[in-house]
Amino acid sequence: MLKSNRSFAKMFTAYGLAAFGDYFDFMAVAILLGFIWKGDAMTIALVPLSFAVPGILFSQLAGILADRWNKRNLMIATDLIRAAITILLIFAPNAWVLLGLITLRSSARVFHYPAQQAMTRNVVPADQLLQAASLNGAVFQLSKALGPLLGASVAAALSPAACMAVNAVCYIVSALLLLGIPAREGLAAAAGSASQAALPMGAAWRDGWRILLGSRALRVSLVFCLIGLAGIQMIDAQITVLLRDVAPDQPQLVGWLVTAIGLGGLASVAWLRRFRQLSAYGWLLGGGVMLIGIMFAAAGMFEPSFPLWLLLGATFVGGVGTGFTSTGMNYILQKETPPEAIGRVSGIFDSVSSAIFVVAPLSGGVLIGLWGASSTFLFVGLAVGGIGLIGLVLQRWLWKPARSAESAASMPA
Repeated sequence: MLKSNRSFAKMFTAYGLAAFGDYFDFMAVAILLGFIWKGDAMTIALVPLSFAVPGILFSQLAGILADRWNKRNLMIATDLIRAAITILLIFAPNAWVLLGLITLRSSARVFHYPAQQAMTRNVVPADQLLQAASLNGAVFQLSKALGPLLGASVAAALSPAACMAVNAVCYIVSALLLLGIPAREGLAAAAGSASQAALPMGAAWRDGWRILLGSRALRVSLVFCLIGLAGIQMIDAQITVLLRDVAPDQPQLVGWLVTAIGLGGLASVAWLRRFRQLSAYGWLLGGGVMLIGIMFAAAGMFEPSFPLWLLLGATFVGGVGTGFTSTGMNYILQKETPPEAIGRVSGIFDSVSSAIFVVAPLSGGVLIGLWGASSTFLFVGLAVGGIGLIGLVLQRWLWKPARSAESAASMPA
């Protein structure tokens, strides 16, 4: 059982601390730029870019290094680097220095993600990977829901610097927890490690893409996950524009919707923990993308005369979809990728996802300018939901899942 796996328990706690700290001081950055330094719209617009661009530039290199180097040591180094940069953030004299430091810290995070994915495969048995992905998904959802709320409260009551100090401490404690894991657990299998070290960097990069594109399960799963992510990023940031039209006298509704999505995500990962392995990926990714589409389509059809519980219910459903999609993709990466290539394939996924984080919000803003908020939410929701439904109905052809003989419990195909 995972609860007796001490290495995973330390990794899980370290991941939870780092994720919470990230969301905790994200609000501090927003408050510092928007309310204290009175940054203009262009400066504030650069914040998400400073988080996403390093992923586009460095994720695939990070994946190659994660497959070659000691994964535990790489995670410890990135945690300590992020802690040092976060301390420097406290003393940033202006917005440009702040944004530069955030970009550097995001670059360090890029090297942490594939190392964590690869090391999870090292320390967790194959029949417990779904439970591990579900637990990580649960702590991510909790961090996303509670981190900004608590961070904003602490920043308002004390100062943004206090939030940054808390985040630096989270990184340091995360590194100390990882130090408690035997160094040998961060090494790949001897044969796989030797073969990867012998490959030139360019050949290793091409080999990662070959593995991803050569696996039908990975290829199709990546497409569906990116469609769901693009739909979310395209119009998620525009929810305040929609609510300004349909519920102008209820600004608190934004917080309620975020909470409903978080609760839906938690419900989904709690349900997934019932299974030891899953082979019908269409239920996870096709179903998850369909639920995300339903959320946005319902939001687009919402009228001021409708009861609020309909909108909250739709966002809860969408939260279930995001939980299925994110947790399912992490599980599929772990299960379908050869252990010696998990870092590279995870790095490729991270780089493409980071590109979505840049392109999709800009596209959403253009569409809302052309069509209006309600129509954009409706059309994007119908498109995303329709693609998810196709994945659900045609999953036997799209994924062609191979059932595992040792699977004790599985969703129906």
